Amino acid sequence: MSIAFASSSGMSTGVTGTRALRTAALGALAFDVFYVIHRLLQGLGPDGDTPAAVAAFTVAHRSALVASEVAVGAALLAAIAFVAALAPVIRRAGQDTLATAIAISGTVFVTLGFVSQAAETALVGAADAGDLSAVLALNQLQGRTPIVWSISALTATVSLSALRTGLLPKWFGVGGLVAAGVFALGAIFSVLGRTVEGNSSLFGVGLFIVWMLLLAVFLWRVAGRVARSESEQEQ
Repeated sequence: MSIAFASSSGMSTGVTGTRALRTAALGALAFDVFYVIHRLLQGLGPDGDTPAAVAAFTVAHRSALVASEVAVGAALLAAIAFVAALAPVIRRAGQDTLATAIAISGTVFVTLGFVSQAAETALVGAADAGDLSAVLALNQLQGRTPIVWSISALTATVSLSALRTGLLPKWFGVGGLVAAGVFALGAIFSVLGRTVEGNSSLFGVGLFIVWMLLLAVFLWRVAGRVARSESEQEQ
C-alpha cells in the first residue's frame, strides 16, 4: 500500500488505519499459528477410512485430538479478528462491494469451521462410546463440510481487493486468485471423491497457510508505512 493510497482512501488518522491493519495482520498470523498446531496434533490420521480404523485411531490419540480442537477454535477466533479489521479498511479504500464480500465470505468460513470442529469433537465422543455408525457419519461430516469453498471465496475477495486498492503487491493479488482457483478445484474433488480427504489436502492446507502468512507480513508492513506517513504529516 503506497502513501497515496493511505491519503486517498479516507484513512485520515494513523490511529484508525494503523490499528486496523495491525489487528488484521495479527489475526492472520495468530490463525496460522493455531491452525498449524491443530494440524500437527491431528497427525497423519488413521491408516484406513473404515469406521473401525477411524475409531481405533481416535481412541488411541484422544488427548492430542481434543487439544487440536481447542487449537482450531482459537484459530477461528483469530480469523474473526482478521476479517473484522480488514473489511473496514477495504471499505475506506472505496471498495464497498469487496468489503462486504470479505465480511460475508469470512463469516461463512468461520461458521463452517466451527461446524467442522463440532463434528470432529463429537467424533471423539462417538469413538469413545464404540458407536461405529456414528463414527462413520461424523467422519464424513467433518471431512466434507464445505469449508474449502469459503476459503476459495475469502482468498479471491481479498486478492481482488489487493489489486483494486493497491493495498498489497500486485503479484500477491494475482497469486491469490490462482490460489483461490486451486482451492475451488480441491473443493470440487472433495465432493466427487469417495474418501473424505485425499493426498492433495495437505498441499491445499500448506498453500493457504503460506498465503495467510504472507498476507500478515504485508499488512503489518503497510501499517508501518501508514504510521510513518501520519507522523511525517503531523511534523
